[in-house]
Amino acid sequence: MNHTRRILCLLLTLLLLPVLPASAQLAHDRAEKLHALSLQLLEHIREGQEDEALTMMDEATAAALKGQVTALWQQLAQSGGDYLGDGYYRGVLANGYETLEMTLSFSSLSLIQRTSFDAQDRVIGLFFAPGAVTPPEFMPEAVQEVPLTVDAGTGYPLSGLLTTPKEGPILAGLVLVQGSGPSDRDEAVAANAPFRDLAWGLAGQGIAVLRYDKRTYTYGTRMAQEPDFARLTAREEVVEDAVAALNLLKGQQELADKPVYLLGHSLGAMLAAYIGQQGGDPAGYVLLGGTPRKLWEVSAEQNLAVAQELEKAGETAKAQEIRAFVDAEVQKGKALADLTDEQALTVTVMGLGAWYLRHLQGVDAAALHLEDGKPVLVLHGESDRQVTMEDYALWQERLKGHPDAAFIAYPGLNHLFGAYQGEPVPFSQLVSVEYAQRTPIPRQVMDDIAGWIAKHAQ
Repeated sequence: MNHTRRILCLLLTLLLLPVLPASAQLAHDRAEKLHALSLQLLEHIREGQEDEALTMMDEATAAALKGQVTALWQQLAQSGGDYLGDGYYRGVLANGYETLEMTLSFSSLSLIQRTSFDAQDRVIGLFFAPGAVTPPEFMPEAVQEVPLTVDAGTGYPLSGLLTTPKEGPILAGLVLVQGSGPSDRDEAVAANAPFRDLAWGLAGQGIAVLRYDKRTYTYGTRMAQEPDFARLTAREEVVEDAVAALNLLKGQQELADKPVYLLGHSLGAMLAAYIGQQGGDPAGYVLLGGTPRKLWEVSAEQNLAVAQELEKAGETAKAQEIRAFVDAEVQKGKALADLTDEQALTVTVMGLGAWYLRHLQGVDAAALHLEDGKPVLVLHGESDRQVTMEDYALWQERLKGHPDAAFIAYPGLNHLFGAYQGEPVPFSQLVSVEYAQRTPIPRQVMDDIAGWIAKHAQ
């Protein structure tokens, strides 16, 4: 159960599993060669040819996977069903390594095989993640992008992109802040890139949009090795860089005397007003798929949704085990404020560090919005199963006394603000199935955001 618990706690919160950004594409000939090598490796794994597979790897990778190759494919087939074949692929340069990503289609889901190579074409990394590689999408002719570096002065400069209209006036600026977990500037998850959708769509309506890679995405390994990592909070993970991004955008020449807003998705929406309070000082906020509740409460609810599905499927024992686990974690969550510093460094709640969660306990999102009184637009997908319509209703209730709060709910849209087409999937397969379908953010959402900003920017 420990492995199951870890998966549930980490994958079923506001966390979105990232894919590598496709901005640094490999040359066609190089991608072709790495694709052939990836297919060869896949064939060895499928056929249980461990020795042949290990000879394609460097010493460290071969040692790590020795004795596991046969079991690896069995696990993939057990999760995905019948193997149907490979699909689209792309070669990218990520974290200094050449990596080939390709789609593996199974009867129940799609996976991305991500194979990294060294200069001698040896495999130095092999990973499988839910999702699918999709054909490349091209930036609209009406917009343009320039690179910017978001630097909070803490030793973690972050790569970003400023997207603006090629022609016509710029009405305002907008900084995008991601949800939980490591995330690239596009907030890429499976087949979707909601922040890229927003940047391209809103820039076409006169809004300058800044998006950037998250600190834990770029420096996650380095951060985990630092002595104070156990004391990581949302301030270091999100807030410092968001404040720097807002101030960076305000300082751009084309934004002189123009208002700059903040758009937060999921955890970014929960932290939006706190970011404003900590020095970001945006002109207003757009909240997508957020909640004024605490992160551990949302995680507990999501795990209970899995338990309910297991009960309906007749897997009562597994469901009871999850429910018992959640009950114990909820009690720990309620006692966060009573923990000593020493305890907070070792205790976890729903798989998240108590030190991190204890800091979030002090961030009352709704109260902060009432305190600053700046315009706020709350958007929610009615088919969002990660942060439900109960959270949307809670925003409405908690912000009743706000002088300028607007609310819009969209039928059929999920947590990524996409319209999934297909039969409902189990909660545990949201990423691997529902989010693996490319569902761009609809034009109506873009229009509503752009219209709200234009109204307040006058």
